[in-house]
Amino acid sequence: MQLESFARAVEKRGLTVYGAVVRQHNEQIAEHFWRTDERINIHSLSKSFLSCAVGIAIQEGRMGLDDQVIAYFPEKLDAPPTDWQKKLTVRHLLTMSPGHSKGILLGEGRDELEDTDWVHYFLNYPMDFEPGAQFAYDTGATFLCSAILEKVTGQHAVDYLKPRLFAPLGIRNPQWFTSPEGITLGGGGLHLNTREISRFGQMLLDGGVWEGERLVPGEYLAQATSKQIDCAGTPDWSCGYGFQFWMCRPEGVYRGDGKNGQYCIVMPKQDAIVAITSHEEKNLQGILDCVWEEILPQL
Repeated sequence: MQLESFARAVEKRGLTVYGAVVRQHNEQIAEHFWRTDERINIHSLSKSFLSCAVGIAIQEGRMGLDDQVIAYFPEKLDAPPTDWQKKLTVRHLLTMSPGHSKGILLGEGRDELEDTDWVHYFLNYPMDFEPGAQFAYDTGATFLCSAILEKVTGQHAVDYLKPRLFAPLGIRNPQWFTSPEGITLGGGGLHLNTREISRFGQMLLDGGVWEGERLVPGEYLAQATSKQIDCAGTPDWSCGYGFQFWMCRPEGVYRGDGKNGQYCIVMPKQDAIVAITSHEEKNLQGILDCVWEEILPQL
């Protein structure tokens, strides 16, 4: 397979892409880099890794999709819980539907918070809807999953995943941002390179298995990578959302997705994945369009 046409399309659109790796039939079949394949902040693509951590913890009997969130942190509430707070579950966090009309722990906004206890901040933030009623993208929902994971395992999410996911995939000494209190951010801040992302994608494509070893429960992953809730946005951000995974326009395709164009695109029908790292600030849809137009037809 050749990526020259993809590279030309990227350059014609003026997109700032760092690298792309394509795997098919469990082999790397192509790569193209505009710079050294160094680890970078993969931003919200981190969410898909945290989702896998939740799936593993569920399999181990440590937590459940329908667990009540405030039951893990009753001491964090400033007042008796409302009916909506009582209804908030892990499932709502994973599907970005915790009852808020907007994200409350996104990007630079986190650094500006006076409340450095982000669990406390999130749980006491006023709800606008009943949980599950509406999608509103928010790193805070993923962070709460990370905080619950730490509560039930006694380990930071990054450490919990080291023997269970990172080490088997050959991802050594991964770095992941934390909250002021030291809880793995979960929803952003994981630093990986393109080839490492591609191995994660291969594991997803194979239903949670890597080199014959099951890393993530298949049943959970099937739910996580299928549409669980409607969402609205530009073409590839309006196809539905799973458990920290986005659905894509091509039938059956889904992706992990991070700010500035960090993509782990899984194409089950083609038995293929595409991993991309970038620093594109204006045209994220354009990168995906290049994949659909120049890579997908070759598979």
